[in-house]
Amino acid sequence: MKNESPNPVKPLVDAIISLRTSLKQYYIQKIKEQQLDITYEMLQVLATLWKKERMNQQDIAVAIQKNKASVTPLIDNLCKRDLVKRVSDPNDRRNNLIELTSKGDAYRELLNPVQQDLYQVILKEITPQKVSEITELLEKLNLIIDKQ
Repeated sequence: MKNESPNPVKPLVDAIISLRTSLKQYYIQKIKEQQLDITYEMLQVLATLWKKERMNQQDIAVAIQKNKASVTPLIDNLCKRDLVKRVSDPNDRRNNLIELTSKGDAYRELLNPVQQDLYQVILKEITPQKVSEITELLEKLNLIIDKQ
């Protein structure tokens, strides 16, 4: 086995993956604590719709990094819980749009304090300037990887 020097990017990638896992676990725990009848994946769909209240299923799938087929049952379950609804696309009757209901929008208010608490915990340990620098670097990494 050849003695190679360690690649400095590997720990970065590992740390990003670990951070993503930690964030997911954090939100799963908070969903449990609030006894919300949704999964983390359903929360991802809701969070996407909180940014843009009406989207087609393909755009939602891209936003949460899942394939369209795996998003269908998530949307079905959100519809059953009256958190989203399917509406006809006025520009294309063959296409359905997914839209937040008032109940789905209300979940944003339930989860906003959870998010704000997380932000405050982070800001106790890392300065806003450092957060901005890290954000800038992560965005740059995204652009580099997206070019590939």
